[in-house]
Amino acid sequence: MKKIISILVALLMIVAGAVVLTGCGTETETLPPTIVEDNDARAFHVGILSGGPIPAFALGRPGFETRLTELMQEAGHTVRFTYQNSNFDSATAVSIATTFAAQRVDLIFSMGTGASQQALPVATSAEIPLVFGIITDPVGAGLVTEMSTGSSSALPMETQVDLLEELLGTSLDANNRVAFLYTTDEDNSAASLGRLQAVAPEGTIVPFGIPANGLEHLTQQFINIAADSTIRAIYIPQDNQITEQMQMVQNLNRAQNPGRRLPIVVADLPIVEGGAVASHSVSFSDNGARAAELAFEILINGTWPQTFYLPSADTMPLYINLTEAEAIDFEVPDPLVQRADQTF
Repeated sequence: MKKIISILVALLMIVAGAVVLTGCGTETETLPPTIVEDNDARAFHVGILSGGPIPAFALGRPGFETRLTELMQEAGHTVRFTYQNSNFDSATAVSIATTFAAQRVDLIFSMGTGASQQALPVATSAEIPLVFGIITDPVGAGLVTEMSTGSSSALPMETQVDLLEELLGTSLDANNRVAFLYTTDEDNSAASLGRLQAVAPEGTIVPFGIPANGLEHLTQQFINIAADSTIRAIYIPQDNQITEQMQMVQNLNRAQNPGRRLPIVVADLPIVEGGAVASHSVSFSDNGARAAELAFEILINGTWPQTFYLPSADTMPLYINLTEAEAIDFEVPDPLVQRADQTF
């Protein structure tokens, strides 16, 4: 019996020594000089739901993943991501969110209004936080709740009026107006129209809309725009249906009135290279990174942000497409070119 007791004591001493060594091996410089147990480090699982295959979401995803990974590593944690694309199909978005809930992900990051709206009831029912990104009007879309917050891509519209006036070299007035080209039943686009009209001189932002899945109406709208001599530029908001067809938009702008082809200003930076002349807008990669910072606060600190993130004028890059300007025989003012963060 004494022999057995001696063996047990020896084993206990070995185990205790191993625990001490293991604890010392997990100390980090960012923590007080105390032993940190292995179970203090957590491995998080985040589900990413993309509304569709567009440049904005393609840029927002790595911005989110990179920033959240960086923050987690600094805090001594790890995170893995499961990415799914709903391809603008609401039933698919619900199915993806349901799968995430069944997997008990720690958080869902959703990009786009439709996908976020479809995912929110599922996330709320499963008590999983939802952080959205790249959404123009999250309040109007009903996405700011006790279980959801995120980063909006809604632009400060004063910056858009300033860009249009500087590009045209004149103030907007009755003889210098802007065609607002959008999808009429796209909530984000309609909200952007109202916000731009509210800050521009009255009557200077003229809506030219097409219905959903109504790209065949674009030709007629470009005929209407070309027929109005007071229209001096075209503005396209963050409207997926139209920006996905930028090549068609570019061709129509060049063909309908060759003697008076108009500069196109867009709210999506990635679209500039595809046929627009200018954009002073949000960086979608940065928008994803800001959403990651909110996600980190929720997951690690248990802090729910009081407000969602909104871009400001000093966070927005300026892109100028000199190649397109030359193609439509439009001269971009030199001060804009000099200030541009990127030219094409």
